[in-house]
Amino acid sequence: MSTEIHRGDTLDLARSTLTDEIERAAVWLPEQAPLSTFVHHNTLHHLEHLPFEEAVVVGSKMLRTAAFLSEETFAGHLRSGRIQRRDVEAVLDARTEQPGRLLFAQGPTVREFRGFRLRHFFEVPSGASLRWTLFEAGAATRIAKPVDELRRREILACGPEAECLLALWSTFERCAPPIRDTRARSPRWRDRLRDETGVDTDEWVHPLLIRLSAAFLDQGVAYWRMPGREKGFLAAFRSLYGQGAGPARRWTRGLPALLSAQEGRGFSAEETIEWALAELGVAIESRADYLRDTLLSLRGWAGMMHQLEQRPDRAPVVAPPARLVDYLAVQLTLDLVAAKACALDTLGFDGPLRSLTSRSPVDRAKRDGALAYEAFLLAQLSELPFERFLEPSVAQAWLEAVADFDSTQRRCALHLAYERRHRVEVLDALAIHSRETSPHSALPAFQAVFCIDDREESTRRHLEELEPAVETFGYAGFFGVAMEYRGLDDIRSRPLCPVVINPVHAIAEVPISSPEHDEYTKRRRWHGGASHSTAIGSRTLVRGGLASSLLGPLATIPLVVTVLFPRLAHRIAHWLEHLGIERPLTRLAIEADPEQDIEAALRSGYTIDEMTGVVASALRTMGLDQRLSPLVLVVGHGSSSLNNPHEAAHDCGATGGGRGGPNARAFAAMANHVSVRAELARRGTILTDETWFLGSYHNTCDDTMTYYDEDLVPRTHAGVLERAKKALAQACVREAHERCRRFETASLAIGIDEALAEAEQHAVDLAQPRPEYGHATNAVCLVGRRHRTKGLFLDRRSFLVSYDPTTDPDGARLAPLLLAVGPVGAGINLEYYFSFVDPTGYGCGTKLPHNIVGLLGVMDGHASDLRTGLPWQMVEIHEPVRLLVVVEARKAVLEKILAEQAGLMQLVKNGWIQFICWDPDSPELFVFEKGKPVPYEPESKTLPRASTSLDYYRGHRKHLPPARIGAGPLR
Repeated sequence: MSTEIHRGDTLDLARSTLTDEIERAAVWLPEQAPLSTFVHHNTLHHLEHLPFEEAVVVGSKMLRTAAFLSEETFAGHLRSGRIQRRDVEAVLDARTEQPGRLLFAQGPTVREFRGFRLRHFFEVPSGASLRWTLFEAGAATRIAKPVDELRRREILACGPEAECLLALWSTFERCAPPIRDTRARSPRWRDRLRDETGVDTDEWVHPLLIRLSAAFLDQGVAYWRMPGREKGFLAAFRSLYGQGAGPARRWTRGLPALLSAQEGRGFSAEETIEWALAELGVAIESRADYLRDTLLSLRGWAGMMHQLEQRPDRAPVVAPPARLVDYLAVQLTLDLVAAKACALDTLGFDGPLRSLTSRSPVDRAKRDGALAYEAFLLAQLSELPFERFLEPSVAQAWLEAVADFDSTQRRCALHLAYERRHRVEVLDALAIHSRETSPHSALPAFQAVFCIDDREESTRRHLEELEPAVETFGYAGFFGVAMEYRGLDDIRSRPLCPVVINPVHAIAEVPISSPEHDEYTKRRRWHGGASHSTAIGSRTLVRGGLASSLLGPLATIPLVVTVLFPRLAHRIAHWLEHLGIERPLTRLAIEADPEQDIEAALRSGYTIDEMTGVVASALRTMGLDQRLSPLVLVVGHGSSSLNNPHEAAHDCGATGGGRGGPNARAFAAMANHVSVRAELARRGTILTDETWFLGSYHNTCDDTMTYYDEDLVPRTHAGVLERAKKALAQACVREAHERCRRFETASLAIGIDEALAEAEQHAVDLAQPRPEYGHATNAVCLVGRRHRTKGLFLDRRSFLVSYDPTTDPDGARLAPLLLAVGPVGAGINLEYYFSFVDPTGYGCGTKLPHNIVGLLGVMDGHASDLRTGLPWQMVEIHEPVRLLVVVEARKAVLEKILAEQAGLMQLVKNGWIQFICWDPDSPELFVFEKGKPVPYEPESKTLPRASTSLDYYRGHRKHLPPARIGAGPLR
């Protein structure tokens, strides 16, 4: 096999556009960060310039994934009533062009035909399966089973059954359009050679490329580091395989000489790519598609390489010098070597690949049998006179109508109907419920500010049921404190803020007493060193072998306890870990050193002016500056579970996949700061000594609460603090009980007292793939005053964002709020949508075969593409509907904001979110359709009612429609 390298004219001609072509190809790569900083995002973010219904179809064709749920699934929803007939009718009325046009004389209209088609679901076979169905199973000679008796008699009145059906089939088969086998051949040589030889060279290249990528990107899991990694991926690859030291495989026999030649000529990554494309005979006009298809063949690994190039700060430990162009150069080199070896071994061809032409597509000129079969069955089910379908002109028109409303069109219409039913339930409930609500009058005993997270909807609801004197608010869970945080036990700092923000403030947790801290640090280091040494030693030949033989039998004891008694094992492990190690009392170093360089990229702490801005902005946006209780709890959240690679996906998205406790603690410290309060007073916001802020943390997996800096709470507030903690503890118990109804392993009759233990067991069970369901029920985002939704059961499906439109007449505070909430909420919602609609194409499949690789992501088994998206166990109870964003504001204010904010308008106009205006002074609602508000007409005047949330959800596992809570017995 020839390995000679030439610098041809193609290189100079292509060089100017190569960077652009790689950038265009890279937009199709997943933007998933490493597991430790997992943040939800719109899987098809780069298609947001297209309408949603169009974009998902484009994405499905490019990525070979599903755009919508299957027709079979939608048929089940039609039977169950989840989709109602009026939903389908409304969607068809809005989407059908020329609805009154007749298909043929005295025939149905286009609109009538489409409604008829959606009422009948059946599988449409193709190829050999179609022939078998027609002539072996007898479909061509027997009336279809779904045909009712009246229609059956009408058909039989035309003659013998077999004769009538064969005549009908023959008519449609003759009239069906031909299929021209112009198979769109991929430009990749792997696909051409697979067609020619039956050999898939990706099966040669990918295992090697996966191991190379995993070793290069590894974050410290591997015992041996990849040699030469610091020089870059391409240089390390050439160093390893250019000397012939790589694994001996038949197809790689020419690789060492080829890599040596590349290095000898000083080829950069870009020159290597251009040379490889020229050797493969890729035409200039096909290069962009070729590069895209190449990267998408292992899109998970290519995407991670690109991510760590773009955002090295997201690396769990240290980012290697990753470059997508290096990765592409390596893959194209391997593809070229494999293609040449395949051509030589199977075709006996040893010349330049560019001179090897592929066979031309064959025009088989076959009729579209699948389309004919679909029309054939529909004709039997139709109410039109049977004999009319034997007329060629009628059959032709019928076939055209069937083709114009294909499976993609039908599934799109059914999806919109599916979303419509949910939208109607929610908007009707808001309109009805708001008529019976009124603002708070008396000052609450205490107030609690939670993250806007949909899981906190039920926490807030239960807290309000248990403690009517409380007032709750929702704010993004980083609470405006965008910081680089380092806890006392952290090895390194990490950003706790939205991923679109690069923090410029560093905050550390520091001990109050140095001697206590020194002893604590010493013990922790000893414990950590021993754990690390044990972990590393277990993977070596000598120490690992000795440990296995000597300690293996003893290890079975904790293993058995962990598997059979997970809660007990967790408590024992926690006790042993902290035995003799008492954590010192700490504070957050929030105040900046006035002497430090204010121009530094990362500064320690905040200035008084900066802290005042953080506190003032949050209080005013929520409307909390109007009145303050003696105690204000600031509740961050996160999730802690055992053996869960996607744990960060259950944490707080507003903190970049971190835990929001430190942010809540920092905000409370700022709000309590004497100088900050003085500056706030100067700006018109009075925080008296009677009000105290307390930071806390809610673990949404085991439903426990942690409170910070309690020793600083004034003695005068001890009573209200105890009252608040008791109410929150009870709310967490009820929250756990409500969550348990979703777990198939928990009985629907489980008692409230048992629920917290069940939630804890889910969190620490080594064999539990569903520690919690995360955002799996998210569907709504409500932006407005809490009193309008207080007492409304929203089934843990709504993000609750506090905003007071009465204090923001021009929408100055609403605009930045929507710019944050809209894209973030859409990102969470759409990732769940795509991972549910196609669990293996967009999601990462089931957790069961997953293995963590390099602290970066998961693979199936020992070697696969890096799986992106969400595992099925996180999304299995989800309903894939686009986020319904309801904003309490005047219509004119929202229209003004959308006109000024192009990014938000794009999400609204193109339908990536469903956007609703809720009038602050009335129940009136407006649905934005293509960016324009349309008045909403409620379909219902009644709302289910129950005394408590428990009374309403008891005995139900599935999603429940909204209901009014605290209004007497269920009805």
